[in-house]
Amino acid sequence: MADTAILSHFHKKQAWMASHINAAQFPTAESKQGLAIYQTAESLPALRGKEDSSSLVEGITVYAVDCHPLMVRYAKTLAMKWPESDHALMLEFLSQLSLTDLDPAPGTDITLYVAMSEGTPVATGMVFTSEEETGSVAGIYDVFGLNADAKRAVLAHVFTSTSADMIVCETA
Repeated sequence: MADTAILSHFHKKQAWMASHINAAQFPTAESKQGLAIYQTAESLPALRGKEDSSSLVEGITVYAVDCHPLMVRYAKTLAMKWPESDHALMLEFLSQLSLTDLDPAPGTDITLYVAMSEGTPVATGMVFTSEEETGSVAGIYDVFGLNADAKRAVLAHVFTSTSADMIVCETA
């Protein structure tokens, strides 16, 4: 039963990410290529337990993306997850993401996070929550850090930010 809920959840997350390009009136060729690269890198998330929040890292503050400047920092930082040859395409795709332009599917909630250290973005993460037949499923995605401490800080934060019945996390 959990497998069905995880698969349904993952498909909703994939649809939301793709909707920013597929629903665009004039998507660029580069944003379409970036979406294809993103989709190729995706893998079905695995069931996880609640993480210990003692992994908080001093000097790193995690912010929910709630304005355009933070969205830009999120996109620029996450684009660095891919090889340098793909950075421009990923930035073109990720810069199309919006938390306000498209209504998410009913029963879903999306929060993007960017972690900062001394005013510089150092990590990203996403919590995509969906209501499934078995209850709420929170997916932890797009966790990337410029270093291990930054990644650990954002991961600890996103795990503590959810109270879903089931937590899944991308394996990569």
